[in-house]
Amino acid sequence: MTLTKDFKVSLVDLSGEARVAYTPLGVMLLRAALLADEDLAEGLDVSVHAFLASTSLASVIEEIQAVQPDLLGFSCQGWNVMAYRQMLPTLRQLLPDTVIVFGGNHVSHQGDRWLRELPELDLVITGEGERTICELVASLRHGDRGFADISGLAFRQAGSVVSTADRPRMASLDEAPSAYLQPGLDLARFDVALWETNRGCPYHCSFCHWGGAVGQRLTKAASDRLEAELDIIGRSGVGTVFLCDANFGILRQDVDVAHMLVRTLKRHGAPHTVHVNWAKNHAATVEEILTIFQESGVHTNVYLALQTMSRPALKLAGRSERGRPEMTAMAQRVIAGGGHVGAELIFGLPGETLTDFRAAYDELFLAFPSLLIHPLWILPNTTYDADREKFNLITIRPDPAVDYEGVLQHSTLSIEENRAGLRLLLADEILIGSGWASTTVRALARWGGTQPTTVLDALPAFVASRPGRLSRQLARAFEEIHAECYFHRSLRSRVRSALFTDPSESRDLLLDFLDDLVADAELRATCRQLALHDTALLPRADLASSTHVSDVDSRFEADFDTHDTARSLSSGAAPDEPPRGGSPVTVRVRHPAGFADHLHDAIDLSARWVGRVIDVSLRP
Repeated sequence: MTLTKDFKVSLVDLSGEARVAYTPLGVMLLRAALLADEDLAEGLDVSVHAFLASTSLASVIEEIQAVQPDLLGFSCQGWNVMAYRQMLPTLRQLLPDTVIVFGGNHVSHQGDRWLRELPELDLVITGEGERTICELVASLRHGDRGFADISGLAFRQAGSVVSTADRPRMASLDEAPSAYLQPGLDLARFDVALWETNRGCPYHCSFCHWGGAVGQRLTKAASDRLEAELDIIGRSGVGTVFLCDANFGILRQDVDVAHMLVRTLKRHGAPHTVHVNWAKNHAATVEEILTIFQESGVHTNVYLALQTMSRPALKLAGRSERGRPEMTAMAQRVIAGGGHVGAELIFGLPGETLTDFRAAYDELFLAFPSLLIHPLWILPNTTYDADREKFNLITIRPDPAVDYEGVLQHSTLSIEENRAGLRLLLADEILIGSGWASTTVRALARWGGTQPTTVLDALPAFVASRPGRLSRQLARAFEEIHAECYFHRSLRSRVRSALFTDPSESRDLLLDFLDDLVADAELRATCRQLALHDTALLPRADLASSTHVSDVDSRFEADFDTHDTARSLSSGAAPDEPPRGGSPVTVRVRHPAGFADHLHDAIDLSARWVGRVIDVSLRP
C-alpha cells in the first residue's frame, strides 16, 4: 500500500494553569517524532494546540475544528481529562471521521475505563508515545484500522476493549527526536519551559506513578543535545525552566546540567529560575548543584521530599529512610550558610495518624525555613489505587472539573480526623504559605514556646468570630473544607486572592489575631512588629502594569530591625530572647509592578510579586 497523500494530526494540551503558559512538552515530543520519521513526513501536517485553563471549551473546539484533523490526540492529566470528556461529544459531531486518541500519564494502562466510559474515543496509548504514534499514523495512512500489531495501545474490538503488548521503554532519550530542536519553534508566548534531561524513577512510592516509569532505571539524553535545547530556551527569553526529571541530583550528569544552566544564563540572561524535583538522597551531589546555582545567581526551589516522619507510613508508602540523615545534614549546612531548603510533607498517608502528622509539622517547622504541605491524592496506577482494601481506603470525588480522588478515611485516619487535618492544611496555607504571618508564627514558636499547630488550630474560630470582608472569605473557606472533607485545587488561589486584595485589612486582621492569641504583653508587642513586616511584603494588588511601569517603593516603621529578625528566625539562628525595641528603624520595601493583573492567579504568580526589603535605617 502507498501512503495517502495528505494527513493532518492535531495534538492538544490543556494546561492546569489559568495564566502561566508552560510549553506543552508531551505533545511537542510527539510532533517531533512524527516529523522526524522520513517515511511519514511527506504530506504530513502536525499542529500543536496549547491552551490555558482559562480558555473556553468552545474556543478549544473551534480551533481544532478549523484544522479538520485526521487524527486528534489529547495529552491527559488529572486536571484536564474531565474537560476533554466534556468536549468529545461535540468534537465527534463536528469531526465524524477523525480518529480520537488519549495518551499521557493519567490514562496510561487505563484504556478499559476510558474506552468504556467515552464512546466517542477510539484509542488510548499506554506508556511512552513517541514510537506508538508514528506506527499509528503509518497504519492509518495505509488505510489500516487494525491495531493489534501496534504495541502500547488499547482499542475496541467486537464490543470488547483490547490492550496490545506493552511497548518496551527507550534505552536512551536520544532515540526520541528533541522537542526543542525543531525548525520554526516559537517559544515567545511561554513563561515556563518544561524540560527533561532523563526519564524514569528508581523508586516505587505508593502515591506516585512518575511518567509510567516508577521502579525503572533512568534513561538519559546526551549532553550535546541538552546544551543545544537549553540554548534555544535561553535565546527565546523564557525565564523559568521546570525540570521534569523525577530526581535531579541522582546522576553525576546533573552537575553538568547545572553548569549548562549557568552558562546559558550568562550567555542569554535566561533562564534565571529553575524548578526542580530533587533527589531523595545523593546529598553530596545535590549540595554541589546548589552551590553552583547559588554562586551564579540561578534561583531554584529546594525541598526535601520527606513526605512523612512516621516509620509505619513510610514503609507503607514504599519508601525507606536511606539517605535521610545525609540529606537533612546537607539541608542544615545550606540553611546555616544563608541558603534556603524546605521540607515537604503529605497529609493523609496510610499508616500515619493525625497526631503523627501534627508532631511532624511541629518538629520540622523550626528546623526548616519553609514547609510544603500537600493533601494525599489517590492517582491511577499507584499502589494506593491498586491496594485500596489493604489500606481500607475510602475516597471521594467532589470536584467534577478534575479526575483526582481525595482521601475520606482509612485505617489510621477517621473522617473527623481528616477534616481536622485538612483545616490544619488550610490554616497553614493562609498563615504560612501565603506569607501573611510566616515570620510572626515562627516568633511565637521560638520565643513563646507555642506549638505551630496550636496557632493554626486557633485561626478557624477566630475568623468565624470577626466581621469584615476578609474574615468572612476565610471563614467560608474553612466551612467549605469541613463540609466537603476535600482540599480543592482552587482553594489556595482563592484564599491568597482574599489576603492580597487589601493590605491594610490583612494587616489589621493579623494584629487582631495576635491580640486574641498572645497573652504575654512583651511577646505580643514583638509579634505585632513582625506582623507589620510580614504584611508589608505581601504582593500588592493595587499595582497594575498599565499604571506602574517600574518597581514601587514603600516604607514602614518598626521598633527594631524586623528584617534582620526575620532572617535569623528563618535560618534557625535567632537568639534565645526576642528583641525588646529601643532601636526604631524605617524599613524600605520594593514591590514589582503588575500584580493587579494577576491577583486571581495568586497560586501561580504570587511569589514573583512579593516585596523585598532594600534598606533598613535607624530612626533618630
